[in-house]
Amino acid sequence: MRVSHHLTDETLQDYSVGSLSAPMETLVACHLTVCQHCRDRAVLADQIGGELFDKFEPVSLSQTSEQLIKQAALSSPIHAPKTEQSSTRTFKDVPKPLARFLSAELDELDWRRIAPGIKQVNLSEQHRSLGAFKLLHLAPGVVLSAHSHSDRELTYVVKGSYQDEIGRFKAGDIADLDGEVAHQPVVDTDEPCIALIASHSPVKYNGLFGKIMQPFVGI
Repeated sequence: MRVSHHLTDETLQDYSVGSLSAPMETLVACHLTVCQHCRDRAVLADQIGGELFDKFEPVSLSQTSEQLIKQAALSSPIHAPKTEQSSTRTFKDVPKPLARFLSAELDELDWRRIAPGIKQVNLSEQHRSLGAFKLLHLAPGVVLSAHSHSDRELTYVVKGSYQDEIGRFKAGDIADLDGEVAHQPVVDTDEPCIALIASHSPVKYNGLFGKIMQPFVGI
């Protein structure tokens, strides 16, 4: 598999130190299964982080481990992805980090139609205001509404391809976008495009139609 679009240095650094959300970690892991270039960079990020950690002076904690655990239990609940399936489950054309969230092959999933040519499977129970973690199934020729982002959004192409203002994204590619990017993806072949997305907040649609459909699309 030839990969053309890669993770940014910032995302790889955040992945290395464990500061990404669980959904975004899943997308990064999916891409790393097929991209040697980003795997090499991830190893380098780990090495740099380890060297920096060794230079820190140890400090004493003001709380005991028991107090920290109790404090964590009283804090706000974290919206996690849906319960994972068996970690040994495998499916055709699906990287293992994604397969553990699925109950069937891609063609057999319970896709929910949200617009002409657009179906989705939600992989998280969290409200759309907190971001998205889902699979999108886009029919050939589908043109998504033009939009931008408030912060980081990752899109991993599982099958098929699409193109936008940034370039052409095919299976294995990842779009690592921030709030500076505005684009309008278009499915550019005769086969559907299946993409896994993770975000921290809803996208910002440019047109009226996208804003009307946003509550139904959930991104």
